This record gives sequence, structure tokens and C-alpha cells, in this order.
Amino acid sequence: MLDDVFPIPTRALIRQGGRACFYRLVNTSPLLIQVQSGTKIVMADDKALRFEAGAYGLLPDYRPLTMENIPKAPQKYQTLALPVPRPLFEDAYLSMGSVAIPSRPLPASASTLPEEAAALFDYCCQPGNLTRLPGAIAKARLMELITWFALCGAVLGQSQSPRLEDRLRQMIEGDTAFDWTLGHAARAFNMSEATLRRRLAAEKTGFSEILSDTRMNCALGLIQTTTLPMAQVALEVGYDSPSQFSARFKERFGVSPRHVRGEPERFERIGAEVEHSGADAPAP
Repeated sequence: MLDDVFPIPTRALIRQGGRACFYRLVNTSPLLIQVQSGTKIVMADDKALRFEAGAYGLLPDYRPLTMENIPKAPQKYQTLALPVPRPLFEDAYLSMGSVAIPSRPLPASASTLPEEAAALFDYCCQPGNLTRLPGAIAKARLMELITWFALCGAVLGQSQSPRLEDRLRQMIEGDTAFDWTLGHAARAFNMSEATLRRRLAAEKTGFSEILSDTRMNCALGLIQTTTLPMAQVALEVGYDSPSQFSARFKERFGVSPRHVRGEPERFERIGAEVEHSGADAPAP
């Protein structure tokens, strides 16, 4: 732990074999990213931000984004993503004093990131580097990285009022394989099922919709960042049937899970050798 509040972030290497555009993707933590091969297009408020290979940027938390990942043959699309707790951004900006914080969280490009800052990004993304440091030093390194991004134009917008939907997403992400019900969620939030249903309706959503969407977002992350068999991915996000999972994934994203990896389509059965691994990842 960085301290009692901040867990040490774990970077994710996102790979994608087939071109695809994903709508309404939600990250539960801000992401610092570098596109390493291919092209990434991020849209919010009908404005498109294009990242070519080598570009750095910032993706906000709890903001539905449209993301198109475009591989450049013969390589796969590849992006390195580092999730960083929002409070570290706020502490870094407070230390800077003069930074102009946008009123809304939007994706941003870190143009002309200096070599020193790029080297720090690489350092923070290398497995084990931050965990070997005293917590205060690890926190300082991440705040320095946030400061470099801010100086290059990538500033995280102000936090919006927390929604019940966001809290529910976080809870489901903690164990996407669990057989979640409205009753489980209501008890976790110390409210009746009717109250939870009513409050979600006021946010123009519902429990089943959030459950399914959170599972699909996590499934996309697993497909992009691991080599788990599709049957295993299905289990990880609460589906016993790979075919049912594949159909739901295609319904949500418009492409099959195997298209994302650039693999040929084939049916996969769950056998006794498939075990739950508990992996999860962001899905930029």
C-alpha cells in the first residue's frame, strides 16, 4: 500500500488484434496511457481525440467514453495504461497551485511529454518498481508523473457528485463472478430493494443494466490484457456458458470476443480444468 488509502497501481498492457469501436466504456479510476502501436480515438461530448503510436494521454474516471482502437498491420494495437487513484491527482494539483482544473472530466492529450517524464512513466509501469519503494516515495513518484502530464496539458477534470451507479459498479468489479442480486446490493448499501430500485431509476438506469454492463466492461479488459481462454473469461465475469457470454458480449460491443483478439471464431466448452483466477483489468 502507498498508505492506508492508496493502493499501489498495477499497469495494464492492452492488446487488440481486430479494429473495433467500443461505446460507453467506463473506467472506475483515472488512467494515464501511452499508445505504443496503432491508433486510439477517444470521443466525449461529440469531440474526438486521436492518439497515434507514441502519444500519451489521460482518460477520466466514471465518464462514459467511446473508444476506437485501430491496429496497424502487421502489429496489433497496443496501449500501456496506468490506473492512478483520483486523490493523488487532487494532491498533485494542490501542490502545483496554479493549475487550471477543467470543470468536467474529459480525455486529454499530454503533448510533447519530455524524455524525463516518459522515463518516469515507464518506471512506474514496470512491475515491482513502486512496491519496492517506501509508500511516501512511491506516492511522490506518482504525483510527479501527474504533474508532468498536467504541465503538458493533460489535467483531470473536477470530480462529479458520486452517483449510486458508480458505487455499484465498484462493488460489482470487486467480484464480477459473484451471483449478484438486487437484494445483495440493497443490503450492501443499507437500503431496501425498493429504495435502491427507485434511486437507480432516478439516475435513468437499473440494477440488471449496471450488472451486465460492468461485467462486459471487465470482460473486455480481460480479453485485451490477458491470454485467458474465452471459457475462462466467461467464468470470471459470471457466465457459465461461453456461448451465452459471447452472444451478450457481441450484443454489447457489436463484435465477438475473438474479433477483439484477432483470433478465428470457434466454440469453446468449459471443462473441469478451467478454474477461477480472480483477474481483473481496466478496459481502455
